[in-house]
Amino acid sequence: MSRAVVMALSAGALVVVVLTIASFVVTPDSEPAASTPAATENHRQKPHDFLGGDPDRDVRGGQEMKPRW
Repeated sequence: MSRAVVMALSAGALVVVVLTIASFVVTPDSEPAASTPAATENHRQKPHDFLGGDPDRDVRGGQEMKPRW
């Protein structure tokens, strides 16, 4: 095959790959339940439950950290 044919096939393959990646990034989720407010709140609640910490502990004032030697 000539150099021009190889370059044209490579460019075509690159265009297909870029368009495929762009279609996954640009298109929104087709899942209809994700657009409901209850599903959105549930989606936000899971990380909060995992990383939320102890709600009974007041940490707003803070405490100076001292090194343990």
